[in-house]
Parts: sequence; C-alpha cells; structure tokens
Amino acid sequence: MAKAKPPAGESRPASFQEMPGHLLRRCQQIAVSIFLKECRACDLTPLQFAALSALAEHGALDQAHLGGISALDRTTVSVIVRKLESRALVTRARNRADRRSKLISITAKGRALLRRVLPRVQAAQDRILAPLNDRERAQFTALMRKVADANNLESRAPYRLAD
Repeated sequence: MAKAKPPAGESRPASFQEMPGHLLRRCQQIAVSIFLKECRACDLTPLQFAALSALAEHGALDQAHLGGISALDRTTVSVIVRKLESRALVTRARNRADRRSKLISITAKGRALLRRVLPRVQAAQDRILAPLNDRERAQFTALMRKVADANNLESRAPYRLAD
C-alpha cells in the first residue's frame, strides 16, 4: 500500500515509529525484558535492584530520599520497600532525627543478593548494548545521560541527591 503524499509545500511528520519518545519506550520494554531474563534466578526487578543499590551506596535512607536517589515516586518506593522487607532484604526503623519517618537499611541478606545479582545485571547491560560497538556504547550512554539530566524536572519522580 502506497503512502499518501502530503500536499505541496507541506512536510510529512515523522512516523511515530521514528519518534524519540516511541523509540525510548521500546528500548525500555526491551531493557526490562532482558533484565528480568538475566536476573530471573534472583527474583529481582530493575526497580528493586535500583533501590537496593542506592541503599548499599548511600546507607540508610528515608523513603523520600530513597525515591529521590532512585528517581522513583512515593507510591512506587513504598511498594518496593514492602516487597524487599517481606524478603528480609531491607529493614525499616524509626528515624531518630525525624520521628515522622523511618529509615530503610539494606540487610546482610540484601547485600549478599546484590553481590550475587551484579554479574547478571552487567550481563543484561551488555545484552542491551550488544548491537553497538564500544565507541557507540559510550556515545549512546552519554547522550541518554544528557537527555535525562536536561529533562530531569519533567519527570514525575525527578532524580535528587540525598541531602
């Protein structure tokens, strides 16, 4: 079936399949699928991995700071923490500095799982970027970082460093 030509003097908008938003969504679907396949044995989602990694890197955090570091909204952080806590991968304790919040800490079991899953996570990253050579991988990652950083405040859950 032939595509209709636009009227003279008008340009055709790009197909939705070539639009950056659509391509980013497809890449996200693919990245999550690859991550879940690689990490199946550890029963860990990409968001759970991000939360555990943030806690391992930054120490005990309240939910607001964990969400900021992981770029996750309040509801998602709450669900993730409950799931990780049910598996004894994190604990929650009263925050002595602010009794209204609880501090979330990674447990020894959580650290052990993180060590076990890291090679699988790296394998997932390698599979995601497999179509690219080393130079393209670095460039692609740098460009994604640039887009994410420049548009951070457009997110429902912008990235924020811990105070």
